[in-house]
Amino acid sequence: MTHNRKIVLGGGFLFLLLSAGIAQALPSLQLYIPGSTYDATSESWVTNASNFELQVLGASSPASAKYITDVMLYVAIKESEKGLSGAYIKVNGSPITFDNFGTPMSPHSIYPTYYNAYSLPDLMVSTAGEIVNNYNPGESGTDDGDIHYLQIEYGGYSSLHFDAKGTVVGSGGKTWETKAPFSHDAEAANQNAVPEPATMLLLGTGMFGLVGIKRRFVPKR
Repeated sequence: MTHNRKIVLGGGFLFLLLSAGIAQALPSLQLYIPGSTYDATSESWVTNASNFELQVLGASSPASAKYITDVMLYVAIKESEKGLSGAYIKVNGSPITFDNFGTPMSPHSIYPTYYNAYSLPDLMVSTAGEIVNNYNPGESGTDDGDIHYLQIEYGGYSSLHFDAKGTVVGSGGKTWETKAPFSHDAEAANQNAVPEPATMLLLGTGMFGLVGIKRRFVPKR
């Protein structure tokens, strides 16, 4: 009886330790919009604001990660809204255009569509001194890392979608690719736009909006 109880207690303690460890395992790269609401159907952080901040967060998980380079941000619009009269999006006050068509991130159901791609500065995850939260719904934990703060202003489009990816550089120069999880990306839905029936389908795929960077650089267009 006593022996069995020790086994149960020991197993429970081990479970707690493992759970704590899992809670601290942050994705290397995340996207998040402060003040947004998580939509479990589209698996996105959703905002209805037309002017908002988006964060591109890099974590030092795993511990061997030194920095994330070749950080790319993709902003996509609905294919049918290409050339839409009066529609615009500004990144750090500068307008961007959607001259590319295709699938820069695969597999991802929002592509192929029109998108703009530009480079972000390296995320210095091991030295920047930022605290990064885990924004995967149902999980918790924090980690050291680096954050790019983005600001977007847009109008006319029914929705916007952003993706992010990069290359993690670890100890000894080892590298590996990473991307912000599709399971909790970010979405901007314009409540002032008059959506077509297909727009509702587009929003259901997890379209999300980001914004221009508050860091010390000019995005490459």
